[in-house]
Amino acid sequence: MRKRARVAQNKGDHHQHDFNSNDFISRMPDDILISILSRLSLKEATTTSNLSTRWRYLWCQTDGLDFDANEKLDKIAKDPKSRITERPKYINWVNRVTRQHKAPTIISFRISFDLDKSSKGAIDKWVDFAISKRVQKLELDLLENGETLRQPPKNYVFPIKSINLPKLVYRRETELKFLKSLFLKCVNVSEEAFGKLLTNCSGLQHLSIHGSGDLVNVKINGPSLVLKYFEIVFCFGVKSIEIKDVKIESFSYLGPGITINLSNLPMLHEISIGEGYSGFENNVFGQISCCIPHLQILTLDIYSPEENIKSLSFPELPKLKQLILKVGAWDDDSLLEFTSLAKACPNLRRFVMQLIWMSPSKRRRKIRHAPNHPHQHLEVVEIVGYYGRTSDLELAVYFIENASSLQKIMIDPRYQILERTPIGNEQLKKEKAARSCAKKQLEPITPHGVELVIL
Repeated sequence: MRKRARVAQNKGDHHQHDFNSNDFISRMPDDILISILSRLSLKEATTTSNLSTRWRYLWCQTDGLDFDANEKLDKIAKDPKSRITERPKYINWVNRVTRQHKAPTIISFRISFDLDKSSKGAIDKWVDFAISKRVQKLELDLLENGETLRQPPKNYVFPIKSINLPKLVYRRETELKFLKSLFLKCVNVSEEAFGKLLTNCSGLQHLSIHGSGDLVNVKINGPSLVLKYFEIVFCFGVKSIEIKDVKIESFSYLGPGITINLSNLPMLHEISIGEGYSGFENNVFGQISCCIPHLQILTLDIYSPEENIKSLSFPELPKLKQLILKVGAWDDDSLLEFTSLAKACPNLRRFVMQLIWMSPSKRRRKIRHAPNHPHQHLEVVEIVGYYGRTSDLELAVYFIENASSLQKIMIDPRYQILERTPIGNEQLKKEKAARSCAKKQLEPITPHGVELVIL
């Protein structure tokens, strides 16, 4: 009896005996401690269970579960064979945490690992777990090696049963309405599942799909939808996208040339599009014509610029404030032709040229000058992937000479193709040389009052 009484006493006053009197953090209310733990990584939060019995189960009440495994993914990127042993470890980790988690709801649930359809049973359970917890943000990032799309037949298939609403199942309907954001990478989404997502997830505002092999004809329409942001990237089976009569605010598409029909989208102010080699051969501006009058942010992904871009005519974009061009940097081809796009934006505030190095070589030639054109409202110019080529300098000089309201020039010479494998010494030397070259080229010609930032 004495032993039982001692245990009961310890249980009742563990706040006094489990930590010393100077431990002010542990004396905070549970809700504050749980809020603090929610700001740590999941692995850091779970390790706090070793501090004392007071802390043992606090992490189980956190409202965000981010199963980040960057270190393991870096390891797999270097040695793909290691995924054989790392996959089971990751699955066991997620299973263990989801079994122990006690909070009735969660705000976010993120899976980030190299998983395919062979792990369907486990992933299905995780999706059901997240939905049962009334998750608001759900992310399945299943990229191969943690960085590339895999062949679609090997992808995990999004479970339609998780978003289906059988008759008389009101609980599932209540759970689904809380889902606001869904991000899917290397996940196959059928057209039926896509339709169910839009219909049954009545609160869905942000939908992003990368590398799905099952979508063909994508349709989004109806004033009852609350979808604001829609992104579809490298879903190579897609032939057409139709969006109409919705209050969508942002639309992104990256992939081969397809049919895009946009109509009656008064709230759509941001478009990011990369369609084929340049997009111009697919009449990109004709496809987004209904949005041009109120478009404020436009990103064009141009893998291989057409030589005759300077002969093309572009519609005026009267309200465009930001123009972002992602361009393949081949040799030392002139970039001045792209200034014609900037000229079509009379109220442009920010211009970004993001150069993706393909084979960036320098050629000795005289600097060229494009015809002068006043950019009266342009305040910020960013050249990302600046290599010190004549073509890079020409573009900077053009805006220095023509932007009367210019406040800042930002130069980022870093390699723009992000990979898990570390950048080699040779690449680091190139970046250092590019940084030095930018400073030498631009400092003498940057006007007084304009800030030059070289990252």
